[in-house]
Amino acid sequence: MSVFGQLRDGHGWSLDCTPNSEILTTDSIRTVGTIFNGGTVDSNFWTATVSTGTVTQANSELVLTSGTANGHYAVVNSVRRANWIGGTANRFKAPFRIESSDNDITCRVGVGWGATMPTITDGAYFKIVGSTISACTMAATVETAVASGSFNGTYTAPTLTNTNVFEILYTANKVFFVIGGITVHTATFATTNWTSGTTSFHIFADVRNTGDSAAVKYIFRGMAIFRLGKMLTMPQYKYIAGEATTVCKIGGGMLHKVIVNKAGTLCTIYDQTSGAIPLIGIVDTNKTTGTIGSIDYECPFFNGLTIVTTGAGSDITAVYE
Repeated sequence: MSVFGQLRDGHGWSLDCTPNSEILTTDSIRTVGTIFNGGTVDSNFWTATVSTGTVTQANSELVLTSGTANGHYAVVNSVRRANWIGGTANRFKAPFRIESSDNDITCRVGVGWGATMPTITDGAYFKIVGSTISACTMAATVETAVASGSFNGTYTAPTLTNTNVFEILYTANKVFFVIGGITVHTATFATTNWTSGTTSFHIFADVRNTGDSAAVKYIFRGMAIFRLGKMLTMPQYKYIAGEATTVCKIGGGMLHKVIVNKAGTLCTIYDQTSGAIPLIGIVDTNKTTGTIGSIDYECPFFNGLTIVTTGAGSDITAVYE
């Protein structure tokens, strides 16, 4: 499809080229999430929080079951967050079905972040109440919900008892909500941002009972966030000498390597904006017991990058993006 000579796909998104008429292409890279192998919820990747509801796994499917009383719930979120990089888009994707619908059961599924997970304060998600679907964004706990009757795309109500693929694509200015490969709604933010706290999100899904309903099951075959574009930029470096606590970056990125130039005592590396857990690693830089030279990490971080060096002779270079 083309508009005024510009090629566009079925979603209406344009095809870009370089000034030399070379087509720009990108890779789809999974950053967070997995399929659900076997019958055990893998706590290395997923965190479950419940109140009478349950989070279980069977037949390579994840099952969220609401409780049977008002206020009961089941929540799952990814342990890691997906970093968002300027100039790219992120895509959340989840195929799932509902065993039955009930107007007293609310389900949300999408991307979210909160300082005390699983409570989210920012994000983008589908909300399903009974058989009613809404496209939602949230900034600083304020939800903006658009019900299906007001969608601005092409919408045909899906059969929720069958498995449908729900997707959310997000950029700096727009959030696209897609069901079954069709863009059903596009939220555009020309003057205010759609998120206030961060653009690096967890996957999350929750099922909540709001009215003493019978238990309802939401059954997922997978949940993941993909980056549409490689996380490959021109790396930055930070030179650190002596004893110091150095905040190298606020927010997510990639630690490529630590180069130990001269002997010190220790180099402690944190995925944080201070010298606090989570810990990435500890490098022994003592000239007798440790290592002098380059140490490859190729390790993503999600909250920030802080390096604490001890020993007056410490002299290192961190390479990261």
